[in-house]
Amino acid sequence: MDKKGHLYLIMWTAGAGKWTLRKGLEKDKNIDIKFLKSYVSRVMRKWEIDWDIYHFVSEEVFKKMIAGEEFLEYEIVHKTAYYWTKLSDVVEKGIDAGIKVCKEIDIEGLKNILKNNPHLKENITSIFLSLTPEKLHERIEARGAHITDIELKNREESLVKEVREAKEYCDHIIDTSEKTPEQVLEEVEKILKK
Repeated sequence: MDKKGHLYLIMWTAGAGKWTLRKGLEKDKNIDIKFLKSYVSRVMRKWEIDWDIYHFVSEEVFKKMIAGEEFLEYEIVHKTAYYWTKLSDVVEKGIDAGIKVCKEIDIEGLKNILKNNPHLKENITSIFLSLTPEKLHERIEARGAHITDIELKNREESLVKEVREAKEYCDHIIDTSEKTPEQVLEEVEKILKK
Protein backbone atom coordinates (compact mmCIF):
# COMPACT_ATOMS: atom_id res chain seq x y z
CA MET A 1 0.00 0.00 0.00
CA ASP A 2 1.26 3.47 -0.91
CA LYS A 3 2.38 5.69 1.93
CA LYS A 4 -0.14 8.47 2.50
CA GLY A 5 0.79 11.98 3.47
CA HIS A 6 -0.88 14.03 6.14
CA LEU A 7 -2.46 17.48 6.39
CA TYR A 8 -1.78 19.48 9.56
CA LEU A 9 -4.14 22.41 9.98
CA ILE A 10 -2.90 25.12 12.32
CA MET A 11 -5.54 27.57 13.45
CA TRP A 12 -5.02 30.66 15.52
CA THR A 13 -6.63 33.72 16.97
CA ALA A 14 -5.15 37.10 16.07
CA GLY A 15 -1.95 37.70 18.03
CA ALA A 16 -1.47 34.05 19.05
CA GLY A 17 1.98 33.78 17.46
CA LYS A 18 1.27 32.16 14.09
CA TRP A 19 4.19 33.75 12.21
CA THR A 20 6.69 33.08 14.99
CA LEU A 21 5.58 29.44 15.06
CA ARG A 22 5.79 29.11 11.28
CA LYS A 23 9.32 30.51 11.18
CA GLY A 24 10.37 28.11 13.94
CA LEU A 25 8.91 25.09 12.12
CA GLU A 26 10.52 26.12 8.81
CA LYS A 27 13.95 26.28 10.51
CA ASP A 28 13.56 22.90 12.26
CA LYS A 29 15.47 20.34 10.18
CA ASN A 30 13.91 17.47 12.17
CA ILE A 31 10.40 18.30 10.89
CA ASP A 32 9.79 17.24 7.29
CA ILE A 33 6.79 19.38 6.44
CA LYS A 34 5.77 21.60 3.53
CA PHE A 35 3.73 24.77 4.10
CA LEU A 36 0.93 25.39 1.62
CA LYS A 37 0.29 28.84 0.23
CA SER A 38 -3.07 30.57 0.58
CA TYR A 39 -4.87 32.48 -2.09
CA VAL A 40 -6.24 35.79 -0.82
CA SER A 41 -8.35 38.62 -2.23
CA ARG A 42 -7.17 41.36 0.14
CA VAL A 43 -4.69 44.08 -0.79
CA MET A 44 -1.04 43.06 -0.47
CA ARG A 45 0.68 44.82 2.44
CA LYS A 46 3.87 46.76 1.71
CA TRP A 47 6.16 44.15 3.31
CA GLU A 48 4.53 41.13 1.61
CA ILE A 49 5.73 39.38 -1.53
CA ASP A 50 3.31 37.64 -3.88
CA TRP A 51 3.71 33.83 -3.76
CA ASP A 52 5.81 33.99 -0.58
CA ILE A 53 3.05 33.02 1.87
CA TYR A 54 0.03 34.26 -0.04
CA HIS A 55 -0.91 34.55 -3.68
CA PHE A 56 -2.91 37.74 -4.13
CA VAL A 57 -5.75 37.79 -6.63
CA SER A 58 -8.74 39.99 -7.23
CA GLU A 59 -12.19 39.10 -5.98
CA GLU A 60 -13.23 38.67 -9.63
CA VAL A 61 -10.51 36.06 -10.20
CA PHE A 62 -11.54 34.33 -6.97
CA LYS A 63 -15.15 34.05 -8.15
CA LYS A 64 -14.04 32.48 -11.45
CA MET A 65 -11.85 29.95 -9.62
CA ILE A 66 -14.58 29.04 -7.14
CA ALA A 67 -16.98 28.42 -10.02
CA GLY A 68 -14.46 25.85 -11.24
CA GLU A 69 -14.53 24.10 -7.83
CA GLU A 70 -10.76 24.32 -7.46
CA PHE A 71 -10.71 24.74 -3.68
CA LEU A 72 -10.49 22.59 -0.59
CA GLU A 73 -12.07 25.45 1.37
CA TYR A 74 -12.57 29.19 1.34
CA GLU A 75 -13.81 31.78 3.79
CA ILE A 76 -14.22 35.49 4.37
CA VAL A 77 -11.80 36.43 7.16
CA HIS A 78 -12.43 39.39 9.49
CA LYS A 79 -15.36 40.32 7.21
CA THR A 80 -12.95 41.86 4.68
CA ALA A 81 -11.25 39.37 2.35
CA TYR A 82 -11.49 35.86 0.88
CA TYR A 83 -8.82 33.33 1.86
CA TRP A 84 -8.75 29.89 0.28
CA THR A 85 -6.76 26.70 -0.28
CA LYS A 86 -6.41 24.93 -3.59
CA LEU A 87 -7.59 21.31 -3.44
CA SER A 88 -4.85 19.94 -5.71
CA ASP A 89 -2.14 21.46 -3.45
CA VAL A 90 -3.45 19.40 -0.52
CA VAL A 91 -4.47 16.13 -2.16
CA GLU A 92 -2.29 15.64 -5.25
CA LYS A 93 0.86 17.43 -4.05
CA GLY A 94 0.46 16.43 -0.39
CA ILE A 95 -1.55 13.47 0.86
CA ASP A 96 -1.44 11.35 -2.31
CA ALA A 97 2.27 12.14 -2.76
CA GLY A 98 3.06 10.88 0.76
CA ILE A 99 4.09 14.34 1.99
CA LYS A 100 3.23 16.04 5.27
CA VAL A 101 1.73 19.42 4.45
CA CYS A 102 0.80 22.22 6.80
CA LYS A 103 -1.79 24.91 6.32
CA GLU A 104 -2.67 27.93 8.43
CA ILE A 105 -6.44 28.21 8.46
CA ASP A 106 -9.31 29.48 10.57
CA ILE A 107 -12.02 27.49 12.36
CA GLU A 108 -14.59 28.08 9.63
CA GLY A 109 -12.13 26.66 7.11
CA LEU A 110 -11.64 23.56 9.28
CA LYS A 111 -15.39 23.06 9.60
CA ASN A 112 -15.81 23.32 5.82
CA ILE A 113 -12.98 20.88 5.15
CA LEU A 114 -14.39 18.29 7.55
CA LYS A 115 -17.92 18.74 6.18
CA ASN A 116 -17.04 18.71 2.46
CA ASN A 117 -14.16 16.20 2.53
CA PRO A 118 -15.04 13.46 5.05
CA HIS A 119 -12.79 11.06 3.11
CA LEU A 120 -9.75 13.14 4.19
CA LYS A 121 -10.55 13.13 7.92
CA GLU A 122 -8.12 10.31 8.81
CA ASN A 123 -5.34 12.29 7.11
CA ILE A 124 -5.97 15.54 9.01
CA THR A 125 -4.73 16.75 12.40
CA SER A 126 -5.89 20.16 13.64
CA ILE A 127 -4.04 22.40 16.10
CA PHE A 128 -5.55 25.60 17.50
CA LEU A 129 -3.41 28.40 18.95
CA SER A 130 -5.40 30.53 21.38
CA LEU A 131 -4.95 33.38 23.81
CA THR A 132 -7.03 35.50 26.17
CA PRO A 133 -8.68 38.77 25.07
CA GLU A 134 -6.28 40.65 27.37
CA LYS A 135 -3.27 39.09 25.64
CA LEU A 136 -4.80 39.86 22.24
CA HIS A 137 -4.83 43.60 23.08
CA GLU A 138 -1.36 43.45 24.60
CA ARG A 139 0.22 41.71 21.60
CA ILE A 140 -1.46 43.91 19.01
CA GLU A 141 -0.26 47.01 20.86
CA ALA A 142 3.26 45.56 21.25
CA ARG A 143 3.47 44.99 17.49
CA GLY A 144 2.59 48.61 16.87
CA ALA A 145 -0.07 47.37 14.48
CA HIS A 146 -2.19 50.15 13.05
CA ILE A 147 -5.66 48.68 13.01
CA THR A 148 -8.96 50.46 13.30
CA ASP A 149 -11.30 50.14 16.26
CA ILE A 150 -13.71 48.26 13.98
CA GLU A 151 -11.02 45.74 13.00
CA LEU A 152 -10.03 45.26 16.65
CA LYS A 153 -13.68 44.68 17.58
CA ASN A 154 -13.99 42.15 14.73
CA ARG A 155 -10.90 40.32 16.00
CA GLU A 156 -12.27 40.21 19.54
CA GLU A 157 -15.56 38.79 18.27
CA SER A 158 -13.66 36.24 16.20
CA LEU A 159 -11.56 35.25 19.23
CA VAL A 160 -14.59 34.47 21.40
CA LYS A 161 -16.30 32.49 18.64
CA GLU A 162 -13.15 30.60 17.57
CA VAL A 163 -12.19 29.52 21.10
CA ARG A 164 -15.70 28.16 21.65
CA GLU A 165 -15.69 26.26 18.35
CA ALA A 166 -12.11 24.99 18.75
CA LYS A 167 -13.25 22.99 21.77
CA GLU A 168 -15.70 21.16 19.52
CA TYR A 169 -13.71 20.72 16.30
CA CYS A 170 -9.95 20.74 17.01
CA ASP A 171 -7.71 17.82 17.90
CA HIS A 172 -5.29 19.97 19.96
CA ILE A 173 -5.69 23.37 21.64
CA ILE A 174 -2.64 25.32 22.84
CA ASP A 175 -3.19 28.48 24.92
CA THR A 176 -0.24 30.71 24.03
CA SER A 177 -1.12 33.49 26.50
CA GLU A 178 1.55 32.68 29.08
CA LYS A 179 3.93 30.64 26.94
CA THR A 180 7.11 31.72 25.20
CA PRO A 181 7.33 31.19 21.42
CA GLU A 182 9.85 28.42 22.13
CA GLN A 183 7.40 26.59 24.39
CA VAL A 184 4.63 26.82 21.78
CA LEU A 185 7.00 25.57 19.08
CA GLU A 186 8.01 22.61 21.26
CA GLU A 187 4.37 21.62 21.84
CA VAL A 188 3.55 21.79 18.14
CA GLU A 189 6.68 19.85 17.18
CA LYS A 190 5.65 17.00 19.50
CA ILE A 191 2.30 16.78 17.70
CA LEU A 192 3.91 16.85 14.24
CA LYS A 193 6.38 14.10 15.16
CA LYS A 194 3.68 11.64 16.35
